[in-house]
Formats: sequence, structure tokens, C-alpha cells
Amino acid sequence: MALLFLLLSVLASFFSAFIIFGGLMTLRFFKAELNKKVAQPGDKPASEWPRVALISPCKDLDPDFEDNMRMLLHQDYPNYEILFVTLDEQDDSYPVLKRMVAESKVPARLLLGGFSKKRCQKLDNIMAAMDALDDSVDIYAFVDSDARVSTDWLRNLVAPLAQEKVGATTSYRWYRPEPGRAITYALALWTGFQFSNFYLNRYVVTWGGTMAITRKRFEELNIRKEWDNALSDDCVLNECVRRGGYRVEFVTASMTSLSSEYSLKDILIFAVRQCVIGKHTLKEVWYATVTMLTAIHIAGAVGLWQFFVSLQTGAPIAATTWGMLSIFPAGMVQSALFIRALNMIRDRRPDSDPLGGKVYWALWSPFAYVFVWLTLFASAFTDRFVWRQIYYRMISDVETEVYKYPSRFDQTGAISSSKEVFNGVGAPPLIE
Repeated sequence: MALLFLLLSVLASFFSAFIIFGGLMTLRFFKAELNKKVAQPGDKPASEWPRVALISPCKDLDPDFEDNMRMLLHQDYPNYEILFVTLDEQDDSYPVLKRMVAESKVPARLLLGGFSKKRCQKLDNIMAAMDALDDSVDIYAFVDSDARVSTDWLRNLVAPLAQEKVGATTSYRWYRPEPGRAITYALALWTGFQFSNFYLNRYVVTWGGTMAITRKRFEELNIRKEWDNALSDDCVLNECVRRGGYRVEFVTASMTSLSSEYSLKDILIFAVRQCVIGKHTLKEVWYATVTMLTAIHIAGAVGLWQFFVSLQTGAPIAATTWGMLSIFPAGMVQSALFIRALNMIRDRRPDSDPLGGKVYWALWSPFAYVFVWLTLFASAFTDRFVWRQIYYRMISDVETEVYKYPSRFDQTGAISSSKEVFNGVGAPPLIE
């Protein structure tokens, strides 16, 4: 038993040192990245900037939906158009998007993506947008409807694509906790844990809520074909880019914030769904994380048990016990460091932004680590989940079964994936 306690103590101590080091490196990395020079809108004529098609697949109304969409129409990038795509005219997002496109001062379109039943509906929307574009587009950029971006988000996101070895760019999300709701603090820190190793490029993976790729690279890597029956747009794109020998660039300045104004049930469904997707698309990472976190939670539980036994018996607390308990303060330090990194981004932005928060939120770190482990554990027992009223079974990273959906979607499925329903100011004509 003493040998087991020693092994658990060493493991926990190593993990504690690793995550604190990672937090420090994240802070250092963010600071260095934020100091990089990025071209400003007035530096050259608009025609000399790469032409960007900004694609926003939408379904239903997320919290802050209209505010999020409005930020996309006010990017300080001089040569872009935006394509909003929703499932059909009955979707709740449709009237809001139609009004916003009509009011837009930048080229904007609204399209219907339909429902193919062969992949995730989000990809139906994305495919519809790509069908509507021609060869004049230089860069495809993608953004989720629940992401709040800053006005310089797009400019920062596309800048690294000028480098030949950069195959795609991405950033990440931060859920804004709701005061008084413990689960939302766990959700926020959960996302922080996910980007806390991105200072090492080999750990960077594309996130579909914010990613960009050149049209040239997209076609070269045949990503559209890989998406045809897929459930995950971002993980598949990430695999294609890495397999092609290119790097995925993590753009700290393009970090986004998301509302956590969801029910407990919805948060749990979302978290397990993300883990199921990871199980199929990032297998090595998923297995390594499950194994490590299981061992760490065992160490923490044994450490707590030993601590309370020592208090009850009056025996001195062993060094191995302190080693096992080190994971608790270490997690808090790690969380405080990446919250500070997020606050650095927020403080340098030109507009008011809810990114980041209070450093004391890091006190929720032990609860957040348990949340991460439980959702990963749950994902080991299922390949099925619901995503915006549609039920999927994930067979592999590029194969999906759609097995349940609202009956009205049967009619929606007949919609052409290139059907334009509204064309805003300055948008070129669309092929019918």
C-alpha cells in the first residue's frame, strides 16, 4: 500500500508541476502573440486584401444571437462578404437574419442549407454557402452563431494564412459563467483546460466556431469530399491539414466568448457530445486524457481520504498525502493564469468585450476537473447524441448516421443546397 501511495503521489506531483508550467507558458505565449504586428485596414487599398467569404451556419436562436451576428457585420476588414445560412424559412433564426442582411452595410446574403440526412446539418449549411461562391474568393472563414467576436477578429484570423506552411488558422472559445450557477463555472474552466496547451503547436486543433483556410488549400486537400458524410467539420478539416503537412495556427487575438445561459441538461448533453466527437476524431488525445485524468482523480480521492484519516487519528500528515493533494492548488493556479491571459486579450481590444473574468473563478477548478472527467467517462459508453433537435450516431470521423429528427425536416430536405432567399447590399448575384 505504501508503494501505491508513493506512485500516486509522484504522479499527482508531476501532473501539478506540468499544469502550472503550462499555465505560465500560456500566459507568456498569449503575451508574445498579442505583440505581433498585424496589417491595419488603412495600410493598403481594399482590393489588395485577400477576398474573404465569411460563412456563418445558423440553426435556432442561441443566447445573444442578434448581438453575435451584428458583430460579424462590423468587422474592420476591408474586403469580405458574409453568408448566413440556416436550415429553412421556418427556423427561428430566419427572420432575424433576413432583417440583419437587409440592414447590412457590407455584402451579405441569406441562404437555406436544407437537410440532407447524410451528415451533420451544420455541414449542410456550410456546403450551401460554398456552392454559392465563385473562384474570386481567396479565403473561407467560418464562425458559429453562438460566438461573440470582436471587430478585429477576422483581420487577425486570416493574417497568418499568408505564410506558406500555415494550412489553417483557428482560435477558441470561452464560456462566460453566470453568477450563482456552479455548472457554468465548470463549463468555463473546462474550455480553458482545452486551450491551455496550445502554446505547443502540436496540440493545436481547429475549432469550427472560429477557423479559416485559403480556397487553394481547401481544394488541394479535398476537404469537401471528406466532409460529405462527416459529423465534425473542424476535426475533419484539422486532420486533412495535418495530413497534408501543414500547420494549424492558433490565433490568440481572435478568441471568442460564449454565453453559458443554458439548462443543466443542455450543458451536459453538449459536453458529452464534444467528448464523443473527440473519441472518434482525436483518438490518441481522448485515450490519453481519460487515462491520465482517471489516475489523477484516484490520487486526489486517496489523498483526501488519507488527509481526513490523519486528522481523525492525530497522526502527522504524510508527505505522500501532500503530494496527492497538490493537484487541487495546482489546478487553481493553472486556471488563474489562463484567466489572466484571457483578460490580456480583452484589455487590448478596440471594443467592449465580455471575454475573461475574475481570477477568483479559479477556485472552481477542482469541480471543473471532475466535470471534465465525468463527461469523458460518459462518452466511452455511447456514440449517440442530440444536436439541435437532430439525433446522430457517430460511426467514424467521416461517417455519420442521422436516425431521428423533427418531421418537418422531411420537407426541408428537398431544398436545394444553393437556394438564395435574400440578397443584401452589394452581394453578387447567386446561381439559382
